[in-house]
Amino acid sequence: MARLGFRHELVLHSSTEEMLDFVVPFAEEGIAAGEPTMLLVRREVAAAVLSRVERPSHDLVILPVLGQPGRGPSDLRATVALLDGHVGRSRVRILNQEPTVPEAHWHEWRRLEAGVNLALSRYDAWVVCLYDRGMLDDEMVDDLLATHPIVARAGEHRDNGHFQDPVDFVSTHMDAPPDEIEATPPAAELLDPSPPTARAAVAAFAIHSKLPPQEVENMVLATHEAVSNARRHGRPPVILRLWVQPGRFTVTVTDSGTGPTNPFVGLLPPDHRNGAGLGLWISHQLVDVTHRRHRDGYTVRMTATDTCAPDLH
Repeated sequence: MARLGFRHELVLHSSTEEMLDFVVPFAEEGIAAGEPTMLLVRREVAAAVLSRVERPSHDLVILPVLGQPGRGPSDLRATVALLDGHVGRSRVRILNQEPTVPEAHWHEWRRLEAGVNLALSRYDAWVVCLYDRGMLDDEMVDDLLATHPIVARAGEHRDNGHFQDPVDFVSTHMDAPPDEIEATPPAAELLDPSPPTARAAVAAFAIHSKLPPQEVENMVLATHEAVSNARRHGRPPVILRLWVQPGRFTVTVTDSGTGPTNPFVGLLPPDHRNGAGLGLWISHQLVDVTHRRHRDGYTVRMTATDTCAPDLH
């Protein structure tokens, strides 16, 4: 069977009907071609699709949506696992109904969309990202156009002239802005902490955030990895700062070095040719992580939140 290669397509819709006008033919064409077709959609969309697809088959699988704003690398790992389960068969179709991404998480989300083009390039797969246009501002739309080589318009799959080379795009969008909390006095500041000291500080202060135990454990491990990485690859001094709010815990690790040059640091697994080291990749699986270079050096910011708590930003 001829290899068709990797396709990364963007679909912007303005209504449920417009969305179904793409999803239903996408599913039916996949079934007709004998291509494993996975729709990762919300429950109400799944019901609507199943009611309209004329001849459902075992090739059509409907799964819960992927989409944890701030933890895109975890979603990317899950997508790789889905594709690995179908290696050697015909082309695989995956459509994901993307979440509403808060502005605070958009910086890392657009980096994820660019990284998909590299991380999944070895697969014979058609990956569709389905977005509600009403939940995006113009800058977000521009970023999505820059990171998807194919766009669906008026029932056609068109090459996208706004697509940019993923490395070039992320290299010019690498540094995330600081969080508002960083302009306030931290609850604690440690100079050149050892990884065990950093872990102990995070565990002690995280109690006051009232986060779920798993989130606290994730932050402890992520901080350990960030401090170890700064001590190994950065320049002293290494400064750890932390802020505690109800349902939210923020940690920054800053060193005076220039930071990694890899634009996909922490996003792609370390065995990928453009991947980062294992430590930062692990941190990205556990908590929300951003990076920025600045005149004082390089800062990794990690945030853990309780999704059941009221949003403070």
